[in-house]
Amino acid sequence: MATGTNRSPRTSDAESRVARLHRGAESGGSLTLQPGLDDGREVKTVLVFGAMIAVAAVLLLSLVIYGGLAVDSNAGLMLAFALGIIVTCALSSSLAFLITLRHKLLLLILASLAVIIASIAADMGALEAITKVIFATSAGLWISLMLTSITQVVLIASLIIVVDFYSVFLGPTKKIVESGSAWIDYLTIHLPVFGAPAVSQIGISDIIFFALFVGVTISYGLRRVITACAMTLSFVATMVLGVSFELGVPALPLLAISFMLANADIIFRRYLHEPGGRGGRLSD
Repeated sequence: MATGTNRSPRTSDAESRVARLHRGAESGGSLTLQPGLDDGREVKTVLVFGAMIAVAAVLLLSLVIYGGLAVDSNAGLMLAFALGIIVTCALSSSLAFLITLRHKLLLLILASLAVIIASIAADMGALEAITKVIFATSAGLWISLMLTSITQVVLIASLIIVVDFYSVFLGPTKKIVESGSAWIDYLTIHLPVFGAPAVSQIGISDIIFFALFVGVTISYGLRRVITACAMTLSFVATMVLGVSFELGVPALPLLAISFMLANADIIFRRYLHEPGGRGGRLSD
C-alpha cells in the first residue's frame, strides 16, 4: 500500500523521513510509498528462528533422553509447547514477504479460507493448521497496510490489551471455552506438541496480531528481528503461565507489550516526526 502526503514546506522533512522508511516515488502531487522489505533482515530473521527451534529441540530431547524428564510433566509440557509455538511463529514470520502483495493479500485470505473449510471437512489436521497460519498471517499483514500512522499502531497495541483481558475473563472467549463449543477448534490453531500427551492451541487472532505487528516493523522501519523474537517469547511466557496456574491466559497483552518495549524509542521518534502529529494517508 502507498502512503501519500500533501507536499508543502512544513511536511518536507517528514516526507523525507517516510521516504527513507519506504521505497516509493512521487505521483500526482503526492508521495506514493511502498512497504520496504529488507531481504537481509528477512534472512536474518529466518536464521534466528532456526537457531531458536534448534536450541529448544535439543534442550527437550536432552532432558527427556539424558535427564529423565517426563514428557507429561509440567516442565516437559512447557518445553514441548514452547517448541510448537516457536515453529508456528517462525512459519508466520517467514511469510512476511507476502506484504509486497498489498491488496492481493485479500485473494490469498479468501483462498486459504476455502482450503481451511475443505481441510476441516476432510479431517486433514496438519493442512488445516498450516493453512490457518497462512490465513492469519495474510490477514495481519493486510491490516498492517491499512494503518496510516504510528499513532494508530500504538492505539491498537493499547486497545488489544484491554479487549483480550475482557474477552478471556469475562467476554466471548470465556463463554465459548466454558460451553465446550466446536467453535474453539475452528477459531484456534492446533500446535505441534512433539510427543507431549496433550493438545496445544493458539488463537487465530493471536497470529493475526503477531503478523500485524511484523508488518508494522516492515512498513515503519522498526526492529524486525528483535520484535519477532520478543513477540514469540511473549507467547511462550503466556503458555508457561497457563500451564503453571492451569487456567486460560490472554496472549495479546504480553504480545502488545513486547512489541512496544522492543521499539519504544523508535516509535516515540516516529510519532514526533509525523506530519501534524498524525502521519500521512495511505492510498492505492
